[in-house]
Amino acid sequence: MRINWKRLSLMTRLIGILILLVVVGLGAYQLYDFYRDKVGVTPTKTISTYFEALGQRNYDEVYRLTAKDDLTDIYGRPITRDEFLTQLNRVMGDREMPFTSVETFKLVDKQGSFYYVVKVHSTMGGTDRVNRMVVEVKREGQIWVVVYPFAIVL
Repeated sequence: MRINWKRLSLMTRLIGILILLVVVGLGAYQLYDFYRDKVGVTPTKTISTYFEALGQRNYDEVYRLTAKDDLTDIYGRPITRDEFLTQLNRVMGDREMPFTSVETFKLVDKQGSFYYVVKVHSTMGGTDRVNRMVVEVKREGQIWVVVYPFAIVL
């Protein structure tokens, strides 16, 4: 049995090139996955903007960043913009509650929705408070939106 060294060398090179392409492809995907949440209009920036607007009583911005498809009452009836703003006014009261900081920690990316643990830091009456909740963010058109009702308080 004769070994065709030329053919063996060619096959080894092709296998090596395929392995190299797979490694480069996996590396490129990992880089994309890492930076897609850090560049441009991202889920984390949307969450921060959402809570900053909520704390400053900018309810028009809160409404803009809320998922309209999921904006329903407990019976599944769609909530109008005015009903949404009325509910926020009842919950938040008459005073601004600017948050000192908003921290986000990604939990999981599942079927186009990102789930984050959000820590909202605030000062009320001279006392520092931290509230933790799980927030779902998804893409609606060209922007990221917070799914409503948005939070499971931890």
